[in-house]
Amino acid sequence: MAHSLTPTVDDTRTNATFEDLMWALSRPGQPRDMSEEGFWSLAESLLDRECSFHCEDDASLSSVLTATGAHPAPLAEADYVFAAIDSAEKLKVLASLRIGSLAYPDDAATLFAPARIGSGQRLRLSGPGIRDSITVDIDGVDPAFWQMRARAIRYDRVPWSGVA
Repeated sequence: MAHSLTPTVDDTRTNATFEDLMWALSRPGQPRDMSEEGFWSLAESLLDRECSFHCEDDASLSSVLTATGAHPAPLAEADYVFAAIDSAEKLKVLASLRIGSLAYPDDAATLFAPARIGSGQRLRLSGPGIRDSITVDIDGVDPAFWQMRARAIRYDRVPWSGVA
């Protein structure tokens, strides 16, 4: 006997957000309008009771993220981190962010930070998902983030090759 499961409105919304996110991650540097805005839609699509998260100084977001079933954790233990990275002071807080290893890249935390494409620091992106290279302007990210990221990279292939 065949069973048919009809997706709920919530299923349809979270699936659309997940698809938007996967598309955006597989094509770095190509702007993508998300179905829903904000951290909540990303968290609703990715987090569940097996995940941990950290929100830097945002009790209301932490409360909303707990609704996914995920649990709050200290920064050094969190699977997902939601934080602004628009100043050197905010970056210093992220010093204990999990970065994974070549053998276990899945041990790294996923960092979500607000940013805007179209103005700000110019970056040249290359690597998987990018034919040749793409130049983008990103605002809302302190320039020191790119140095922090470069020090943390332990992999041969990375999608961003440096500042243009």
